[in-house]
Formats: sequence, structure tokens, C-alpha cells
Amino acid sequence: MTRTSTDRWSAEGGRDGDPLDEADLRLRQRRRFVAVVAVLAVVCGLFGVLTHLQGPKLTDVQVDASAVVERSGQQLRLFSNQALAHVDPDQVVVSPAAPFTVQTSGDVVSVQFTDRLRYDTDYRVSVSGVSSIYQRQTSDLEARFSTEQAVTWRIVHGRDGAEDSLEQADLKGGAERRTVWSAPRIQAYEVFDSAVAVLTDDGEQSTLSLVSLDGVAAETLPLPDGPGLVTQLGADRATTTLAFSWQPEGSEQETLYTLPLQGQRAVAPVTSIAGEPLTVLDWQFVPGLDSVVAQATDEQVTLFDLSGAAPPRPLGTFVALQGVSLDGRGIVAATALQAFRVDLSTGEQTPIPFSAVEGQTPFRGELVAVGATEYVQQVALPTDGGTSFSSLIVLDDEQEARVVFRPPSGSSEIEGFSVSPNGQFLAVETATATSPTDYTYTIDPTPAEVTTTVVDLASGAVVASFLGHAASW
Repeated sequence: MTRTSTDRWSAEGGRDGDPLDEADLRLRQRRRFVAVVAVLAVVCGLFGVLTHLQGPKLTDVQVDASAVVERSGQQLRLFSNQALAHVDPDQVVVSPAAPFTVQTSGDVVSVQFTDRLRYDTDYRVSVSGVSSIYQRQTSDLEARFSTEQAVTWRIVHGRDGAEDSLEQADLKGGAERRTVWSAPRIQAYEVFDSAVAVLTDDGEQSTLSLVSLDGVAAETLPLPDGPGLVTQLGADRATTTLAFSWQPEGSEQETLYTLPLQGQRAVAPVTSIAGEPLTVLDWQFVPGLDSVVAQATDEQVTLFDLSGAAPPRPLGTFVALQGVSLDGRGIVAATALQAFRVDLSTGEQTPIPFSAVEGQTPFRGELVAVGATEYVQQVALPTDGGTSFSSLIVLDDEQEARVVFRPPSGSSEIEGFSVSPNGQFLAVETATATSPTDYTYTIDPTPAEVTTTVVDLASGAVVASFLGHAASW
């Protein structure tokens, strides 16, 4: 048999004839281990020095591209590989421009958007001159994201006895509309993240249903005991809370109720300052807050915190509650002589100096406060020496009133309008004067054939047009 090298090693005690004992082997292994650790330490130290000299690096970005167009006060968070020194607002640039505040905490820069952002828009947020708390070497951080495209909802009246439909479609390419729910006499609806609340009635009794967004599942929601009609419906999407005005059979008074969709789903009346169920003339949710502003039957306008954390806060007596601003910071309400902007945090009342429209003083109608001093309003101008009127939609910034919508023909009439939650789009409902209207509808009777035209408020460009009314986003 041929002897192997191992056999020779064993027999000879080593290559040089000098036997290696276990102590020698352990010593050599220990030296190799120390050498490897030393090399790794040098490499890691080198990387640490390079990182230290290069300044902070971006490691992650967090933003909810859907929430930033639905709610104000949303954040973009930029994560760094180092604890950061304070970042000033003048180090941050948002493009396209949008108001913001900035905070620094640990390794995170948080950019909070004051207002809702625009739909279907590419945003870039850059932070320059960022340094760590340990050294002055600076670097720039940049994040890019795209907001979601606008999705519109609408009610389409059925023809020749057919059921009404609730439809959904992308604002762009809206021809691909989808019927989510069909039922007789759809009065109103409110959209949530995973379902839509649909209100129907037979003229004597209302039914409130919660329908999945694919239209497959539906459940009936509770209403106050006894027969009656829901005469106004609203919702706060963030807290998944419904509110509605309830008119019992045989009564002319309407009581404001709430229905949280989380938990027990128990119907409860909103109570007045005196602790009694609140009877109302009008009310609206405050965007971004679990609160409603309501005008009671004595014309007192009050802010109600639905969470119960704060007591009701009176805001004044007005003949009309004209609306809550899109940013949730104020309301517009009017006395018999003057419209006021009312700050919800301070209660301060500021008269609104509305502008002339095409050199005339118009008759003023419904309005939406889209900014601190900006209002979208339907107005009527006298024509033909005052024997007739033309109806327009204007954007008034208290300096100038710019016409943003004019009916396409003299036979078309404006039936109503709404503004997208972020103030980007105006949806105007029009119909011909000869189109028949079913006035037995409890909420917002409209002509059988209504066309909704969507306009970009900034440019005035028409971006969509579709059959239906009560547009929502």
C-alpha cells in the first residue's frame, strides 16, 4: 500500500521532523483569528470614517400618497443613516410648491403638508445642507412621490322606471365607469375607504345601507326607532362616522344624529348645550376633526366635538350657515346684511368683502370656502335690463372674482356644484330648463338628465364631463 501524506505527517511528526503539539495549533489558530478580526475592524472603521466624512444618507421614505390628497396635515418622512442636526424650513423645497412645516427628530426629517396636495401629481421634496449632530459635513436628501389619480362618484337617475345607480370612475378616462349599487330612489351617499353608505327611501321611510366597494356585500344600518326620513347625510371619513338629520313621521323638526361605523354602531342624538337632542336647520362636518358645526332652529351656530373631549362652543347667531372651509379652520355664515368668515379656533368674525362680478353686484348663492380668503360661489347677474339673469360660478379671492364656469348654452341651467376636498376641481351640475324633475325625492331633487362638468380651478380647463349628479371624490 502506498503511504499518504497524512501517514507521513503522522510518522514523521511534521514536515521538518519537529512535532506540533496541541498548544502550537491553538496558538496559530488564535493568531489567525486575531488577524482576521483586526482586518475586519480596519475595514469597518474605514467605512465608518467614509460615512462620517460623506454626511447623512437617505435610507427610507414614508408617505401615504392617498391620504395627502384626502386630508390636510399629512407627513412625508425622510429617514437618514445618522442622527440629524436641526433642519430649518428654508432648507426644504417642495415642488410643485405647497405650504409645509418641518421637524427633525433623531434620524428623521418630517415634512408636514399644511394643505391637501393635488391629485395625479409628481412631487419632489429636497432638503439641502443636512448634517449629523456629530460633525458638520453636509449632504442633500431628496424624495419623490406621485399622488393618486382622482376617482369620482355620482348618482345617475334611472330612466323609464329603472332603478337609480351609484357609479364610480376615474376622473381621467371616466368613460370606464362602474356601477357599484343600484336601488330605487337613491337620495345620497358617503364614501369610506372600504365601503360606501347609501341612503334610499320610499317617500315615507328611509333605509341606510353599507355597501362594499365591489358592490357584492351590503348590510342595513340602524336608524332611530319609528318611521321617518333622513333629510341630510354627511360623514367624516377619517373617523368613519356618519351623521344625519332625522325627521320623524308627522313632525316638521329635524334632529341631528350620529352613527359611528366602528364598534357598536349605535345611533345617538347630538345634544345641545342644555343637554337636549339638537334640532337643526343645517349642519356640516369639519374636515380633519371629529366635529360638526350645526345651526339650531333658533339660528344659533355651534361647534360640537363628537368625541366629547370638549364642550359645545357657540359661534354666533346667523340666518344661514353657508359652509365649512376645506381646511377645517373656519366657517362662512351670514346675517341678514353681511357674510362673515368665522375662525373655529378663536371664534373671531371677519366680514367678507366679496368682489364685483364683471363690473356688477350679483345675487349671491351657494359657496364653498376653498382657502383662507378664497371662495367658489354661484352668482346670478341681471341681463336684458334686469328682466332675466345669467348664472355663473366664480372664484373670489376678496380682490377679484374670476369666472370659472359659464353654462355652455342659454338653455342650460346650473343645478348645483361641489369642490373636490383638496380644492383642485370644481364639479358643476347643469340641465336644460325643459328636463323634468321628480320633486318627490327627499334630498336634492334634480332633473332626470343632469350633466356634471369638472373644471380645474387653477386653469379653468374642462377635464371631464359625465351624466349624473352629487359628485364625490
